[in-house]
Amino acid sequence: MNMKKTVLFLVALSWAISVHAQQDTLRVSTRFTSHVIFSTDITYADMSDSRAIAAKVVEQNKNMIALKARDRFGEPCSVSALESNGRMWTFVVVYDDSPHDLIVDTRGSGSEPDKDEQPGSREKRGKKKEPSRRRTASTWKSGDAPMLDEVSGMRRELYHIGTSGYGITLLCENICSYSDITYMVFSVDNGSGISYQVTDATFVIESRRQSKRTVAYDQTTFPRSRYGSLSAGPGEKGRIVYSFDKMTLSKDQVLRVYFYENGGQRNLVMSISPNDINKARSLLIK
Repeated sequence: MNMKKTVLFLVALSWAISVHAQQDTLRVSTRFTSHVIFSTDITYADMSDSRAIAAKVVEQNKNMIALKARDRFGEPCSVSALESNGRMWTFVVVYDDSPHDLIVDTRGSGSEPDKDEQPGSREKRGKKKEPSRRRTASTWKSGDAPMLDEVSGMRRELYHIGTSGYGITLLCENICSYSDITYMVFSVDNGSGISYQVTDATFVIESRRQSKRTVAYDQTTFPRSRYGSLSAGPGEKGRIVYSFDKMTLSKDQVLRVYFYENGGQRNLVMSISPNDINKARSLLIK
């Protein structure tokens, strides 16, 4: 009788885990690092094939996992992660030379309340909340930091950083800083006859010297805020400003900015040297 109860319990437990576990597909390559962002810290992670992929919990942000392919592989494998809130995730991992989505954010897939919405601040049912129109340089710092639209309107200072292809020209026009905030201004000039749409740029700090036998964990850095757009119609231009936590690079590092076209293959990449990052023009008034 006790054996029967144990079997029934295990069956029920397996069913419950399968129901509550979330599943998705991740695409990884040997050239890029993919990141998965979770709502809470990761307390457990496991790979089905550690010879095919390398994965680790990001030390600075324990709610993130970084993944990279050790080599090309044909058979799919899996990565599982358990959040501190008890939520279990299982991802099927496949190889892709040029994955479009290097960042997978799971935070919007649950029924958790909006982080920006404080208890007691809900709008009345049926009333749509108006988006904030304040374009501050950062909402996590106090003081008189320049607004993003003000930075966007500043005179161009850089003329040597850019990339082009397919009739598209992308430029980094300004890199500046205010206290512990780094700003970057990018522009797009669409000289083609087809609209060019990029949801967002991907910023990766990479090592200039990488051994072929060593899996390098490049660091993807995320903007704190943005203003503008990287999309432009035929013959049109666009501009966007990003703000980051203080950014500096060592002499052996470089910042790669990846621009992936939505629904197309006109993908471009821009390289920014440590000299340009570390000598960002200060906006502090002395």
